Order: sequence, then C-alpha cells, then structure tokens
Amino acid sequence: MLYGQKTQVAVSSDSDDYRDVTVRINLDGKTDWLFTVSLDKEFVYILEDAAPRSSAADAETFIENDRVPPEVLAEFDRVQPEVMALLQPAAQ
Repeated sequence: MLYGQKTQVAVSSDSDDYRDVTVRINLDGKTDWLFTVSLDKEFVYILEDAAPRSSAADAETFIENDRVPPEVLAEFDRVQPEVMALLQPAAQ
C-alpha cells in the first residue's frame, strides 16, 4: 500500500557541457530516494553512475544506498520518459 506517494523530477544543473536531472522518490512517507542521471552533450552519453541515496523524509542528509526497494526502482522506471525528455538538449 502506498501512503504519501511523491515523486519529483527536476533539472538540477545545466551547464554547456552536461545536464543533470535529479529524481526524488518517496513512496512510504518515511524515506526519500535520490537518483541523478546526467547527459554529456558532447558525446550524447547518458551517465547513471551516481549511487542511489536515501534519507529520512524529514532530513536532508542523504547516504549512499545500494539496496533500493523494488517498488522504488519501478517508480524510477516509470518516470524515465520524463527524465529522458529533460536530458535532451534544448532546441535551438
């Protein structure tokens, strides 16, 4: 059962060389999961090497976490089209 399902997708930094998109997922009202996906525009290469991080929802201190619950991964997959759209270079 999902209580306070909340997912935020946002561009966190946009430079000439790359763009980062952060995905913050909170499905249980207790834990925020933070993922970062990057695009290197020169090589058009998607980088997903940032480890997933989690924290208590009321604290902004994130720790690296390699045990992501399957429902969080499913939600991350669900928002992938939105993430990919944000990664695309802006039309000139």
